[in-house]
Amino acid sequence: MVVVNDAPPGHAVVEPDGVTVVRTAGSQGFARAVNAGLAAACALGATHVLLLNDDARPQPGCVAALVAAWSERSGAVGPVLLDPAGAVESAGISVASWGRVRTVKRLPAQTAPVDALSGACLLLRAEERLDESFTHGFEDIELCQRIRAQGRTVCIVPTARCQHLGGATLSRRSASAQRHAVSGHLRLLRRRRFVPVVVGLATAQVLREGGPAARLSGIAAGVADWWGA
Repeated sequence: MVVVNDAPPGHAVVEPDGVTVVRTAGSQGFARAVNAGLAAACALGATHVLLLNDDARPQPGCVAALVAAWSERSGAVGPVLLDPAGAVESAGISVASWGRVRTVKRLPAQTAPVDALSGACLLLRAEERLDESFTHGFEDIELCQRIRAQGRTVCIVPTARCQHLGGATLSRRSASAQRHAVSGHLRLLRRRRFVPVVVGLATAQVLREGGPAARLSGIAAGVADWWGA
């Protein structure tokens, strides 16, 4: 087991005994922290890794089901994510050609290919790395796109379940999270013509969820971050 400690400098973190702890400089972000953990796993001789967020808890049998679903053609396999109430949060991620990215709620009857999977709980090869140009969000989708472009499969395993608190690292309703989501969405799509689509989708989401209004400034900041990158 490898635990990555990306806590901000000065924050005390309890480190479990009997595991390899990787300390970052602090607040490096999801992609860099995960890559540090993957590198440490490779150094320990691992060929495959179960990437697990600190707010995700696999249910009994989850890991065994993911391992059983792995094949020679696999690039990544993931479980169905459940919210704290036990409802389906994500059974994969769909990426439309016109730019919309949404979570899939409908469960397949058996292991099935999807466009992408959440990095909250993900079985993949230890040699994989996330794109560190993403700040917080969409880096897992970009990784899945690269895996699929290489001819390997990205699949959801309906018999595997993992509870996901969601937003524990950064509140989804904060202006900062909105900023990172917009910049990450645009970085994923890579075309300036998608800016109106991303802004429209983000604004509609903020209005649908009832704000707060500060998230609207986060949308503008996210566009500025990506445009100036």
